[in-house]
Amino acid sequence: MIFQRSDIIDKLVYSSSDPQTHQKQKSGRKDKKTPDPFNCSGPIRVRMEKKGRGGKIVTVIDNLPMSKSEAKTLMKSLQKIFGCGASLKSGTIELQGDWRDKVTAHLPRGQGKK
Repeated sequence: MIFQRSDIIDKLVYSSSDPQTHQKQKSGRKDKKTPDPFNCSGPIRVRMEKKGRGGKIVTVIDNLPMSKSEAKTLMKSLQKIFGCGASLKSGTIELQGDWRDKVTAHLPRGQGKK
């Protein structure tokens, strides 16, 4: 039997679901608001981590009560002061090395606990 090109394209070979139910599922989803990792209340937490980093030590600054741009400027200033690498990940600042004592001195007044 010889098929023409138009016959092959028009035939549905496989479908995993009904298109109408797929549309219902798509429209029925609710947008869940994820909490903002920035603008946290409470004291800033400074800790050292070593797990999952290949034995490398990292100073983690958590619970930052500031916007993302302010956290980025704080990260850049700490990076310049200590001469180390840093990154801003989901509301935390990660500094390469153990800088716990020095970081608490450079945080805004009255904020920062070990």
